[in-house]
Amino acid sequence: MIKSYPYTKEVLTLLGITGFVALSLLMPGLPVVLSPLLRKQYKTWGHFDKRRLKFELNRLQKSGIVEKIDQDGDIVYKLTSTGSNKLFKLNLNNPKIEKRKWDGKWRLVAYDIPKGKKSQAEAFRSLLKKMQFYNLQKSLWLIPYPCKEEIELLKKFYNLGNNVTLLTIKELEAESVYKRYFGI
Repeated sequence: MIKSYPYTKEVLTLLGITGFVALSLLMPGLPVVLSPLLRKQYKTWGHFDKRRLKFELNRLQKSGIVEKIDQDGDIVYKLTSTGSNKLFKLNLNNPKIEKRKWDGKWRLVAYDIPKGKKSQAEAFRSLLKKMQFYNLQKSLWLIPYPCKEEIELLKKFYNLGNNVTLLTIKELEAESVYKRYFGI
């Protein structure tokens, strides 16, 4: 199996998903009893060249993006708040809402952003389009998939606070049109 070199975005994304990586997972031969979650993590991290991955993690640590912690005799790397912000900014270029089996509920994002925050409003609207929300009205967007975390992150990032509201509803007028649009 050919090992790949880790790229910063891949490492940050995996740290963001898994929360941490233990050094024992990167070093073959160290005795580790793996829980199912860690087993999956090991497979995910396993396609990287270990030496290059350790180098990348150390480089990110020196940059303040990850922190290295001794946890019960094991070295663990975790994202810092700076790292979380960097990961979020990297993901702004390609935002996605995970498409799952539809749970029968609709999510509406409504906003009323003051004129003084016009640039934030335009950026927010642009990201909703990229995430494939359906524009019902000027400041009302629809999607059938859970998106609470993503909307909360966008509100925080653009400092929109109470200007944005997420609603979850069971019924929608002309629902068949929207089901067809989203392919559900």
